[in-house]
Amino acid sequence: MMKMKMKIKINHQPRWVSSSSSSSLHGAVGDAACDVEDVENANEAQLHSILNELTNTTYFRLFQVDLKRTCKFWGKAGAAVDASAGDVGDEEPKCATGFGAAADAFGADASSSSASSFTSKAPPKTMCSLDLESKDGKGMLWSPTTSIVDRTISKPEASALAHKGAAEADCSDEELPTFWTDMCHKFTPGEQTEFVNLQLNPERWTGYNGSHVWRAIYEENCLKSALSVDDMCYEERVLYRLLSGMHASINIHIALHSKPPKRASGETEWASDIKKFMDLFAEHPDRLKNLHFSFVVLLRALRKAAPALAKMDVRIGQDEREDAHTQALMNRLLESHILSSCRDVFGAFDEKSLFKDVQSTLNAESGSVDRVFDPSQELAPISLKTQFKDIFLNISEVMDCISCQKCKLHGKLQLLGLGTALKVLLLPEDMLESSLNKQEVVALINTIAKFSHAIRSVPILLNEARLENVKNAKANTGGFSVTSPKPGASATPLEAAIHATATYVKSGVLNRDSEVAIIDAVLREDPKVLVLAKYYAENMPLRFIEHALRTLGLSPLRMREGDEHVDAIVVGGGLAGLTAALTVLDRGGRVVLIEKESFIGGNSQWASSGINGVIKTSFDQNADSEEAYTDDCEKSSYGNGNGAADLDPETVEHIPTLTSRAGQTIEWLRRRVGADLSLLSQLGGHSYARTYRPTEGMAGSSLVFSLKGKCEEYADSGRFKVVKKARVSDIITDADGHVAGVRWVPSDGTKGGGEINSRNVLLATGGYSNDRHGDDALLTKYAPQLTKFATTNTKGTTGDGHKLAFKLGAGAVDMQRVQVHPTGFINPDDESADTKTLAAELLRGAGGILLTRSGARFANELGTRDYVSARMQEEDPSKLDFVLLLNEKAASEANKHVPLYMKKNLLKKFDSLPQLTGWMAARGSIDELVLSSTLQRYNADAQNGRDAFNKTFFPNAPFDVSGPFYAGRVTPVVHYTMGGVKVDNTGRVLRPDGSQIVGLYAAGEIIGGVHGKNRLGGNALTECAVFGRLVGEDVVVDSSTPTTTTTMTASAPVQQPTKSEFKDVSAIELAKHASADDCWVALYGQVYDFTDFLEDHPAGAEAILKYGGTDGTAIFEAVHSRNMLDDFEPIGRLV
Repeated sequence: MMKMKMKIKINHQPRWVSSSSSSSLHGAVGDAACDVEDVENANEAQLHSILNELTNTTYFRLFQVDLKRTCKFWGKAGAAVDASAGDVGDEEPKCATGFGAAADAFGADASSSSASSFTSKAPPKTMCSLDLESKDGKGMLWSPTTSIVDRTISKPEASALAHKGAAEADCSDEELPTFWTDMCHKFTPGEQTEFVNLQLNPERWTGYNGSHVWRAIYEENCLKSALSVDDMCYEERVLYRLLSGMHASINIHIALHSKPPKRASGETEWASDIKKFMDLFAEHPDRLKNLHFSFVVLLRALRKAAPALAKMDVRIGQDEREDAHTQALMNRLLESHILSSCRDVFGAFDEKSLFKDVQSTLNAESGSVDRVFDPSQELAPISLKTQFKDIFLNISEVMDCISCQKCKLHGKLQLLGLGTALKVLLLPEDMLESSLNKQEVVALINTIAKFSHAIRSVPILLNEARLENVKNAKANTGGFSVTSPKPGASATPLEAAIHATATYVKSGVLNRDSEVAIIDAVLREDPKVLVLAKYYAENMPLRFIEHALRTLGLSPLRMREGDEHVDAIVVGGGLAGLTAALTVLDRGGRVVLIEKESFIGGNSQWASSGINGVIKTSFDQNADSEEAYTDDCEKSSYGNGNGAADLDPETVEHIPTLTSRAGQTIEWLRRRVGADLSLLSQLGGHSYARTYRPTEGMAGSSLVFSLKGKCEEYADSGRFKVVKKARVSDIITDADGHVAGVRWVPSDGTKGGGEINSRNVLLATGGYSNDRHGDDALLTKYAPQLTKFATTNTKGTTGDGHKLAFKLGAGAVDMQRVQVHPTGFINPDDESADTKTLAAELLRGAGGILLTRSGARFANELGTRDYVSARMQEEDPSKLDFVLLLNEKAASEANKHVPLYMKKNLLKKFDSLPQLTGWMAARGSIDELVLSSTLQRYNADAQNGRDAFNKTFFPNAPFDVSGPFYAGRVTPVVHYTMGGVKVDNTGRVLRPDGSQIVGLYAAGEIIGGVHGKNRLGGNALTECAVFGRLVGEDVVVDSSTPTTTTTMTASAPVQQPTKSEFKDVSAIELAKHASADDCWVALYGQVYDFTDFLEDHPAGAEAILKYGGTDGTAIFEAVHSRNMLDDFEPIGRLV
């Protein structure tokens, strides 16, 4: 395999590439009544996930193909083609159309003898210049077999390979409808055919040069006389665009998987080659439009064949569960509401236009309809059909000339897929059921899936190219960029330098001699020091001091002696960080916790469903087990409950650690922290009840608050310190690359900052679900298709820890895998809000059902999150507006959540069915009879124990059709990032080769290897607590060894409020204290002054101010547990 080295440098990008839109390709597809945007929206919203899952089933991953058939076009005296020159997915050759370059993508001259294909002849006078004269030529050169196919077939697969052939038919008479039945007969199974597992032979770069094959296809079969695509007749243009679309799909897959992993460095995934992609498509957006056109033709065939495909037996007869799953997926793909919901795409191509107006295009030499020609040169219109079919059959035979076996496999698969689509479109509909065989259907579905994946990958590759271009542009400026001063900035470089010097004199780390030397240099305008001041003093004062001392030949900063040793620096104050901190503190260690927000809690505080774990003693005859929990996690990890068998082991390597430690971690939270985790429930995707939550308040906020209180018990002794509103800018390492501490800056943009020294740093900074802006935005880089969704995460969820770890060379796992949660509340007061409140999984676990705006159910509400989210995107891709409906029993079970959501105007209570119907009718077409029928059907299914969506657990059923009801509007939202930093099973951060970055840890959402493609509900808090404990136990506690620590605070220490005299407070007096400067709230009969707490409140000051001057007990009780008030001293009693 050829050694590859790539450095992209794109000096000029076409406007369509440089666009900031997700795809950048837009406008009409051409030859079809739809736009590029229509195609991409249909693909993203409905098709891709179903196709991806369907092609992983046994029936559709086994493809019957002849890879041994001899090429009839090989010349006798030919020489082998250079096998290191390129791949089957090369540049489109230079033809009469002018759509390619004279040289292929890897430098092989199109005119060279090694690249020639068939003998050139004058174009025959045939319809649309479809040239058959060279069909039996002998000009294509032989080349040796390369890239052998993996022919492994498992025993169950071998038992499932019975082939059902199509019936014989007369295919010679153009006037008979059977004429098109042999469109794919060049692929008909014979003695040499074999079954190949497509999943074991992924499409990627092989080093094969396929330029001669593509040249034969383009030059000899279609494009002999037309000067451009516009000059082609319709039939020729359709065939050309289908072939070009197939070519584009192959090239995109090769670009995606072009650079083999360096196994010695621990790499396991093939990397993309952005340069290859840009070379092929940057100046040729028409090729991508041809891909979209081909996809449209395939979808049109799928829609026409839907009735026949629905009757096709896709069972393998070896595994009843898989058979049922495969059939269910096929049914989902063919469901009428999917096909009709995107009718603009599925019906955009009209096959009836083929062979319709042939007489107007009979000038074979020029293709012009204006020129008068000799009738003797006319062809009978019917002959065009024969030519068209023969051309396709000729191209099918060219596939035998591909000597790269894997390239031949994927070439034949996709050409057969296109042939099957044409066959479907050109045959009468009543003949399809008897004319399609298994091989053709497998090829059709896999080809649609390949084109779907290629279309979905274009925005990702374009985004990588843009980021690489920005990176190179920065590199070309010398490693740093010079920016203009901020508007309103008043400090000159001299003033900033003096201010920085004064700051570190006050902190005690800059001695008198160094102070004098720096001030003198600044005042005498030493040019070197002033340059440093210009670029460092104002925004990076510590760096300025360090550089100035070195420039002046002085000793480095003298740290303050006698400071106490810090055993661990915890970055992030959510559940993972607090759990680790308390564990270290309990072991005798000292901890500094750095939090960039003004409050502790992170996103953990919003988790409401609970925390998972197997505790056998929770109730009598508990059948749950760690094995069952592991199995549920693995099923969820693959997506749609398929299991983890085909995932990279690294993707799910930490599931056993999670499931084996979860139960004991819950017991520790109960015992050590005093957490109330007494309620037990079963969430979606779980086979048993194993999710624990408190009787009061929300699980996340309750745990965070309790842990915070336990950690703060160590504050008086100096062993626990918190630095808020501080962002870690760098992790300090020593000469050996071991962690030595952190540098931090104020996160609110004010001046200041400092360093903290420690041999252990834990990154517990959460995910990157809200990291959408800037050149280093992780969500935009790894999952750009999800930036259109709102999120449940706070504005600070920007992957800070990921970036710090990757900067030190940490490995990454599954960064592209981001979970879309099916139920984020649509706030009627702010429907377009970018951040939405999560509708807890518990609501569906308690018996809530999901309805469309027209009142129909569409999914198993207890299915995995990705399954439910996918069904929502299929059902209503344009609005994504659904109803979450609970009955009285379900609302009673969710007795903390429902009151909270009602207070926030996210849930409403309706006393009767007419009231509910009226509310729903404002956004959809619905009547009371339909809604009543839906509920009655659900009740009947609950009584029978199974519904049409394979739901078998119906909590709190039946629904009383007369009411009352609780309903809210929900929509899918970006919720969680499954991928992250590579760690071992104790949370130690690893490089890609598996070596440890000594002293660096990670825990919580930041890590990868726990959830695979989809996280199981309740595992977020579990992951945080389990890995927080593991890190806390692994950190070496050595506080007896003195070292030096420098700690600077962002602002003056917060003074504890003076305890005021306890007094009686009337409602009239209470109402006077309702402003940001003076905010009192009554809770449980006591009055609290929350004025100083407003800025630190996790939900923001407004959440408290809304109840300022009033009794807020009801809303407080819905969100928090009462013991959270232990940290606050009441000032009086409400009377």
